[in-house]
Amino acid sequence: MAKLSDIRLAEWLEQVSDGLDAGMAASNAVSLAKTLPSGMSEGLESGFRAGKSWGEAFEETGLPLSFAEQSMLKAAEVSGRLPAMMRRIAEGRREQAKVKRRVRLALAYPAFLLHFAAFVFSITYLVNGDTWSFFVSAGMVVVPVWLLAAFFYSITRVWPSSKRAIARSVPVFSGYRRNWDAGTLCEVLASCFAAGMDVDRSWEVAVHAADHPKFYELGDRVLAAVKNGRKASEGIAEMGKAVPSGLLQLYRSGEETGSLEQNLEAAAKRYFTDAKNKLFLASMLYPKLILVGIFGYIGYKIVTMVSDYYQQLMDINA
Repeated sequence: MAKLSDIRLAEWLEQVSDGLDAGMAASNAVSLAKTLPSGMSEGLESGFRAGKSWGEAFEETGLPLSFAEQSMLKAAEVSGRLPAMMRRIAEGRREQAKVKRRVRLALAYPAFLLHFAAFVFSITYLVNGDTWSFFVSAGMVVVPVWLLAAFFYSITRVWPSSKRAIARSVPVFSGYRRNWDAGTLCEVLASCFAAGMDVDRSWEVAVHAADHPKFYELGDRVLAAVKNGRKASEGIAEMGKAVPSGLLQLYRSGEETGSLEQNLEAAAKRYFTDAKNKLFLASMLYPKLILVGIFGYIGYKIVTMVSDYYQQLMDINA
């Protein structure tokens, strides 16, 4: 899969959505948008000329979209909401890029401080001419950090799905992941209903798009309820507190008033907003916790050095 940044993908999605809103054919909208790397633009254009759908063209060209994003686009294509969905995904990608940049900047200072402290507290070995001990002393601090970072980076590269699993198990990040998946569920449901899909088929598509363990169970409850002639909201109610806050009330109200699509869109917007807030909090919290840990290490080393110094003075006076 070609390397494509979040910002560049967001710009491309926005440009294509503008072309589609202007009434352009899919191939023309892609050709007028900024060219994608590795021949992906050409692949999309040829696919559209061959009569393929957006979903088929995206899969064959290897556009770096997540499974949830592809599911959202497929549902939006069927319901005639493709440009709006492209803009929604572009907005999410821009937010991800912003958070990644914020995290990198927030981690830069702790990383520098850790390496600087490792150098300063080991400099006495270098002054005494013991180069090997200097590298060993400094390496005992920084090398484990390098190895840990390399390990997590390798894991996420080899098994991309592991990022979601890690995010679901880390405090604050788990709240972001749950809200984002809930927003995806509601967004895809709204698009499927707008396209005229049956309730059971809509839930199957939406649950797979959200790809959250709890939502698979939720989908099973809803499908069982619909199969037995009951309302989908009754299946949602069976999940109790495991259901995202407000979903049951909005869904039940939509069933009764005929405004289910609008309610689901409102719910999706709310969950996506909550997810962004959680992600912002996590991007600020964890770098600060790391910084506190580094300050603790520095404080410990300073106390140890002072203690050793006074111990040497006491030994001399003795």
